[in-house]
Amino acid sequence: MQAIDYANKATASFVLPDICLRIRQMLDDHNSDVDDIARIVSMDPSLASKLLKLANSPLFRFRSQVDSISKAVSVLGGEALYNLVMAETAKDAFAHFSDENIDLKRFWEQSLYTGLIAKHLAKLSRVRGSDRFFLLGLLHNLAELVVTKESPDKAKQCIPENERTMPWVLQKKVLGFTYAQCSSNILQLWNLPTQIAMPLVHVYDEERSLENKEIAIMFISTCLGYALATKFKGDPISLTNPIVLKSADIEVEIVQDAINFSRQEINKMLSIFNPGLAS
Repeated sequence: MQAIDYANKATASFVLPDICLRIRQMLDDHNSDVDDIARIVSMDPSLASKLLKLANSPLFRFRSQVDSISKAVSVLGGEALYNLVMAETAKDAFAHFSDENIDLKRFWEQSLYTGLIAKHLAKLSRVRGSDRFFLLGLLHNLAELVVTKESPDKAKQCIPENERTMPWVLQKKVLGFTYAQCSSNILQLWNLPTQIAMPLVHVYDEERSLENKEIAIMFISTCLGYALATKFKGDPISLTNPIVLKSADIEVEIVQDAINFSRQEINKMLSIFNPGLAS
């Protein structure tokens, strides 16, 4: 099976909630405003409460409490709220594709660590639209669940036997594609915006990361997210390429700050996304 085959199975099995599509349409419609978006979200009290919890989470460090959806939209902006809706949807997708053959705590930690680090690096690097980097990190490894469910034997071959072997190297060898590339296919079939779906295609391509700062941030974040989730015994930064850091103008101190931040907040984020796994 090719990456697109797994993606087709995933999108046939799990359909995005209607609210994701409606908010996206509103954001792309210049006649809609933030109040329209707030009204749509507020019609679903369960979703609204979950989004408010995310808006007040370590993802955003607001000085005052965000206590209403209209305030969340005005403070965060429509695109950031859409990213939060997609993050909440990702939680449902992860639950849908979960399989007994995968270490779910490692999977969740890898996804959340990557998202926290990516958003932190993007924000400190003043990359426009830094909020979407959390979503990129959260979703980058979605295909691992899909492949494990459909082809457990192949997925098992993609698990490194030592901590110096990166899993995406094995994925390319065993499957012919990386989980991130397959995840990108899934997001494209779900009609997510290009700026969310496309960066994942090249997330493990060091040459591309030297040319594109967004890809560089994701390359660095996925390396670090994997290291932290698997309790890498050495310095996680040693798994990143210093040439990539230099080309993206990201100092080691900023990377260390992102690592420290993610370590401090991982349990809070786990308690929001999957309370059963939080320690």
